Amino acid sequence: MKKVLVGIDGSQASMNAVKYAARMAKLIGGEVVGINVINEPSYREYYKDISDKLKKEAEEILKKARVEVEKQGVMIKTRIDIGAPDDLLAEAAKTDQDVSMIVVGASGRGRGSRVFVGSKTHALVNHMAAGLQCPVVVVPGTSEDFLKRL
Repeated sequence: MKKVLVGIDGSQASMNAVKYAARMAKLIGGEVVGINVINEPSYREYYKDISDKLKKEAEEILKKARVEVEKQGVMIKTRIDIGAPDDLLAEAAKTDQDVSMIVVGASGRGRGSRVFVGSKTHALVNHMAAGLQCPVVVVPGTSEDFLKRL
């Protein structure tokens, strides 16, 4: 089955990406695969209480995404990974030949807001330039108006 992979961090931009991914999956007769990536320090054993809180927050974010996707009548699978978001999304697309596209928000919950594209989104686009064999769709985060164009 064709899949639309979407990075979900709970930001407005990522929730817009979820809505876009659901519409694209519906158009191609596929499903959505939603991934929340926890960007933890490598010495996370010292931060177990923070790690548990981050996982609970990720579960809540993915629940909200599931509701948005199911409103479109599309199936969604979700997962939580730990690491660098751009690397994990690119690797997921490389290892699963059924991934038709990756959808991400223009900016996420990184440090401060950026005027242009968020650092993780920018890094993901660089993966595409380095041989990722599926399109990366970057959706705006400040408004849902772009969804009306579909």
